[in-house]
Amino acid sequence: MAAVRVDGLEDVWEDGCGDIVYTLARVLDAVEPGRLVGRSVKRVGWTLYVGGEKQDLRLFNEFVVLAVGKAASSMAAMLLKQLEGRPVRGLVVISHGLQPRQSLKPLETIHAAHPIPDTSSQRAGQAILEYAKSCGAGSLVFVLLSGGASSLAVLPAEGVTVEDKAAAAAALMKAGASIEELNTVRKHLSAIKGGWLAKHLRCRTYTLILSDVVGDRLDVIGSGPTVPDPTTYADALNVIRRRKAQVPENVLKHLEAGARGALEETPKPGDPCFKNIRNIIVGSSLDAVRAAASTLRRKGYRTLVLTGMLSGEAREAARLLAAIALEVRRSGLPLRPPAAVVAGGETVVTVRGGGVGGRNQELALALVLHLREMRGFSAASMGTDGVDGPTDAAGAMVTDRTIPNAVEKGLSPEEYLENNDSHTFFKKVGGLIHTGPTGTNVGDITIILIQSR
Repeated sequence: MAAVRVDGLEDVWEDGCGDIVYTLARVLDAVEPGRLVGRSVKRVGWTLYVGGEKQDLRLFNEFVVLAVGKAASSMAAMLLKQLEGRPVRGLVVISHGLQPRQSLKPLETIHAAHPIPDTSSQRAGQAILEYAKSCGAGSLVFVLLSGGASSLAVLPAEGVTVEDKAAAAAALMKAGASIEELNTVRKHLSAIKGGWLAKHLRCRTYTLILSDVVGDRLDVIGSGPTVPDPTTYADALNVIRRRKAQVPENVLKHLEAGARGALEETPKPGDPCFKNIRNIIVGSSLDAVRAAASTLRRKGYRTLVLTGMLSGEAREAARLLAAIALEVRRSGLPLRPPAAVVAGGETVVTVRGGGVGGRNQELALALVLHLREMRGFSAASMGTDGVDGPTDAAGAMVTDRTIPNAVEKGLSPEEYLENNDSHTFFKKVGGLIHTGPTGTNVGDITIILIQSR
């Protein structure tokens, strides 16, 4: 079972935190990328079933695997098992410092930067393009996408540098841009995203996708390199203006040129370059929330799956979740304690303070402030990739003792929230969740447990 550790857990084990830790570990097991790929890709003799379609392996000269993202190595390893004995080539792009847990031979491995791209990300993007161009009619291509792909492999459009793209991404994230908004801009600064990679794939291609995007929009996950792009240069400009993001001049010039028709738009629905490409979601937030719900039911909790599409500002999401928990305690609606409320998705944080934190830690801090008068609860919010913002934590856990413990230490939770300093708060009070890099990514999972009186 996956390893999940919480700072200070030994002091609050009886408050339901043990059930949450166990549930989070089961969630990570359920969304293990190899397991999810194995549901959609199965081999029987010389027949490979991909998303229900049949392919005769003897009809292809070669099989090309292009994997990029936080789950790239595990996804590629499972696919290699299905292609055993056939001629395979390709590459896997993963973050600096990570090492594949399984052998990926004969695939090439490239390490690149996340969440802000650099020259290593550009080398990875160029390598992916070269592999795509080298494929012919006898090739069967598998593009494996997961969260982080947008920064791990980049190839800037003409007139834009990787430094420009990195600065634009950083500015938009700081301004609280959603992943949809961020990737709308990324697609229009790229030579491979927004469907451009499909222009170079002149053979049968399956893109297997592990979604970390709320709503599973294909054009947003990994910035949609093999998907028609419904957004425009004008849309990208509007994102920057709406978020008041300070982006490099080169970025503005490029987008403005595209908006006035001086540059070719990204490939749109109906473009013939997509006729041989099929995009298949192999796993998503729903897999995480379903695994959490089934585990908690077995633990004896009446369980409500609120949504797999939680989004918006972390603080506002916390307000909604707190209102539901308070109603459960007050009236037993929509379910009586012992109760569990589960939500998946991905929120954002508009940074206004100078602190350190992540969206899950901020959500947990805001949530416990709304529940400070309630007794008999525990809650956690965690990124399934094991990373929450620019910190070493995956998220945070809170209980009805969190605020009293903070007050006893002379801390003001409100001040830490106002300064976007949730990580420092939980480091002092306890509750930081640690998993290390999990090798998967289906967004975030939030659990609230309300015990019987």
